[in-house]
Amino acid sequence: MRRATLFSIGKLLFVFFAAACGADALAAASPLLNATQVSAGGFHTCAIVNGGVQCWGFNFDGQLGNGNYLDSGSPVPVTGLQSGVTALSAGGFHTCVIVNGGVKCWGRNPDGELGNGTVDDSNVPVNVMGLSNVVAISAGQYHTCAVISDGSVRCWGWNNEGALGNGTNAATNTGSPTAVTGVTGVSALAAGGLHTCALIGSAVKCWGRNMEGELDNGSISDSYTAVSAGGLSGATSISAGLYHTCVTLTAGTLRCWGYNSAGQLGNGNTNSTGTGAPVTVSSIASGATAVAAGGYHTCAIVSGGERCWGYAFYGQLGDNSLSNSFVPVAVSGLAGGVTAIAAGVYHSCALATVGGLHETRCWGDNVDGEMGLDDVIFQTQPVAVVGLSSGATALTKGPYAQHSCAVVSGAAKCWGLNDDGELGNGTFVDSSVPVGVSGLTSGVSMIATGASHTCAVVNSKAICWGGNATGQLGNGSTNDSATPVTAIGANVTAVSAGFAHSCAIVSGGVKCWGNNQSGELGNGSTSESNTPVSVQGLTGTAVSIAIGVAHTCAAMSTGKVQCWGYNSNGQLGNGTNTPTGTNPPATVSNIASGATAVAAGGYHTCAIVSGGVQCWGDGQAGQLGYGPLNDSFVPVAATGLSSNVSQISEGNTYSCAIASGTGYCWGDLHSLGGATSQFVGTPIALQLGATVTSIGTGITHGCAIAGGTVVCVGTDYFGELGDGRSIFLQTPGTVLEGDAIFVDGFESD
Repeated sequence: MRRATLFSIGKLLFVFFAAACGADALAAASPLLNATQVSAGGFHTCAIVNGGVQCWGFNFDGQLGNGNYLDSGSPVPVTGLQSGVTALSAGGFHTCVIVNGGVKCWGRNPDGELGNGTVDDSNVPVNVMGLSNVVAISAGQYHTCAVISDGSVRCWGWNNEGALGNGTNAATNTGSPTAVTGVTGVSALAAGGLHTCALIGSAVKCWGRNMEGELDNGSISDSYTAVSAGGLSGATSISAGLYHTCVTLTAGTLRCWGYNSAGQLGNGNTNSTGTGAPVTVSSIASGATAVAAGGYHTCAIVSGGERCWGYAFYGQLGDNSLSNSFVPVAVSGLAGGVTAIAAGVYHSCALATVGGLHETRCWGDNVDGEMGLDDVIFQTQPVAVVGLSSGATALTKGPYAQHSCAVVSGAAKCWGLNDDGELGNGTFVDSSVPVGVSGLTSGVSMIATGASHTCAVVNSKAICWGGNATGQLGNGSTNDSATPVTAIGANVTAVSAGFAHSCAIVSGGVKCWGNNQSGELGNGSTSESNTPVSVQGLTGTAVSIAIGVAHTCAAMSTGKVQCWGYNSNGQLGNGTNTPTGTNPPATVSNIASGATAVAAGGYHTCAIVSGGVQCWGDGQAGQLGYGPLNDSFVPVAATGLSSNVSQISEGNTYSCAIASGTGYCWGDLHSLGGATSQFVGTPIALQLGATVTSIGTGITHGCAIAGGTVVCVGTDYFGELGDGRSIFLQTPGTVLEGDAIFVDGFESD
């Protein structure tokens, strides 16, 4: 249930400019004072502060409302909303507020979830058409609903499953909000993932998606109009998660229904209710006063304390654990004084009185800064990697990697994304500090990072770990492994890892394994292989090997370069854009001799030739380094790097080199500290204040060894900068100080 990891490619990439090594990784927390309401959205959070709104976290669709699309780890003011806001609701990727009885929204809008007559996203608030006298608002995943003062409900946005309740499944798109059919007297509203529920007196009515029984009407068929929820009575509050719903009852107990994959219904198992009746949440016999349903977890206030249950991969249960719980567990440090709660998809928040102070505390997923702890998600200045001030001798090159590794005193250490076990420490938990790879405490001479796997040369063996869907670990299986496995047992001198395949130099020849759709294994086939196969048609012995997304290149003892596999942008350098497929490797044009090293980006390649740099392939971001932002099917010389180059390294759409101890980079270098454009077509020197001995690359981050210290810069979503940023908070951290909080889930009222 991990969300997509490539949302922000191009928002910020890689810079090493205008900073001293070892800049602070985290700024001090800056609590928001006088917050009166807080709402947790999909992956962002917003608060009303002194009548205005401030938001933080994920901002790909403009849901922070501050006029840009950059994520923020600290609260930013919403444009034009400095006062007059009386209610707030954060949805999946948009946010809405009540202002003077009307509604304003911002963020995602392809289905009309902003209600302003367009389908264009907006990073600033826009007016919802045709609404007045609004008393309550609730934003779901892709739709929004509002309660009018006469007790009726209006909804707008996505409607494929009938979440708007107007008798159709047509989205409003450019139209106005529509009335929910047959619903009056509504006192509370909860918009979930693709369904909506309302509290009418002490009864409940729901409409929309019902595949898991989230409407509780004895059916698993969607309903385009409101249906009564299982004869429930005595309900006092309601909250809708992505695909489940919960209520508190007058007896102080809780009932939940719908999807239960991770135990979010809290009844001790993972069985969804489907056509069955709501289940009673275990271990809460009385005292429940509020409930907040998140993505796949739920929280409740019970006798003044907070308890949570369900999915816990991101620490969103707050019990200092990453283990799911099918029954309620106590949130650490919140045994009393809790007055309100909120839940996002993977994070949770609460308002509590602690030591006489009103505090807002949040825990769980902090990948995009949704905790509001002033975490710096995009580092435009180099930060020191924790614990690597000495001993590191080499860094990994991985054009599609969101993790990093280093050889440290002969051992392997890795940090960052770990969905598939690519850190090699026996877990699947991301780490923002380097962790030792299991069993690799000595003998490591080289490491290479792929998109979801890692390979190393260890005592002349090729050892790999992580994702293995196409056999890229080379151990004869397609099962992921969070610990190292052996691909080749002897005579290995170099390895390289791509998006889904790997290669090694073995006794001067090349062997490859994994994906092979475009012939990237070079064995005369386009069938994948989960064991190493020999590359056919190479002339001489290989001295350097490099892999892009789906192509492979080798520098040969003849001084020439040969490439094979995918060739969409001319990355094979043979004057065409035709893949080799089942044909032998192509010889790169115009390099008759002198090639000593090769490096591959996503869809481009560079080589050290007679001490200078030559590049070919995708050049749309300037990554070829010769000035124009154009592809080249044959090698071109990188400007200013004609001699003394000792290393080259490629990111997805950028390139780097070391010449005479100075680092240089070019290409997609958005937010370069001193550069004037996102795309830099010629090399620029890195201002690191020390001799650079190695440069490591990833998809949206980069690292260097400068003066013996490892420093990294760029995106820090999964801890790939190694600076110790809080990615998952397993216990509550203080975020805001205020007086009250909006009782919401995803979304509730």
